[in-house]
Amino acid sequence: MNNRHDLPLKDDAAARFVPAIIALMVYLGTLCFVFTLFLLHSTHSWESQLTTDLTIEIPVFQGIASAPLESRVLQVVTQTPGVQRALTVSQEEMIHMFRSLIGEDVNIDSFSLPIMIDVSFDRKEIVDIKGLETHLKSISPHIQVIDHRAWQSQVSNLIHTSVFLALMITFLILLAALATTWFATRTGLLIHRQIIEVLSLIGATNAYIAKQFQINTLKHGFIASSIGSFFAFVTFFGLSALFENENFSVLLHSSFFFSALSVFILAPFVTAFLMMVSARFAVMKALNL
Repeated sequence: MNNRHDLPLKDDAAARFVPAIIALMVYLGTLCFVFTLFLLHSTHSWESQLTTDLTIEIPVFQGIASAPLESRVLQVVTQTPGVQRALTVSQEEMIHMFRSLIGEDVNIDSFSLPIMIDVSFDRKEIVDIKGLETHLKSISPHIQVIDHRAWQSQVSNLIHTSVFLALMITFLILLAALATTWFATRTGLLIHRQIIEVLSLIGATNAYIAKQFQINTLKHGFIASSIGSFFAFVTFFGLSALFENENFSVLLHSSFFFSALSVFILAPFVTAFLMMVSARFAVMKALNL
């Protein structure tokens, strides 16, 4: 009874196709989960850089002094309850922004660049946007107030929805892997039913028989998961190098890369352990009927 290989589980028909299915599922599941981490990391980085809630645009006309107008606008904005910071965008930054949008060859001197004021709000207070806009319009009817919070909220909701869907897909892939393990184990029980009956007659307990299955599942599950996780890492590294060539270095030069690497390392251990639990539960449930 001390022999751990009383059941010839290596010769099962399931042993030929289950590892390939598990490897494919781990490949897809780890990539999907890493994509979820990428969305979370990008969202956190994006939200941390969103320090501007409102932008005030002051058109500049020839023959009209812009400095007094800018000063009056800044005075009204800074005196508005709930405003935390109001800062005028420098002309150098405005020129850089316009050139990035319309090209380097365009003569910026032919344009009359507006004065842009970035405004940040205190999250603890409510700002009367309509009242502020009314005050600014009284200074100059050409002043435009652009509220960024609406589209920022829409983008944030879209990202959070994408994260939820990616997590659901990852969970379904894991569930499918465990279901495959469950049915493969039940198939193994049917194939080796006569041997199991003989083992039971000579004193083998249900826990001993279940241990035979769970050790076999743990070994094959870890090997298959490692293969799937390895190819997922190769795919991730290839995409990272591709993005790096396109000057999109968030994948390789950030803490996200190390988070993704930990997923590829831990995925085989977690998957194999859950498969072992699924196999043991399937055997114990079948034998206790």
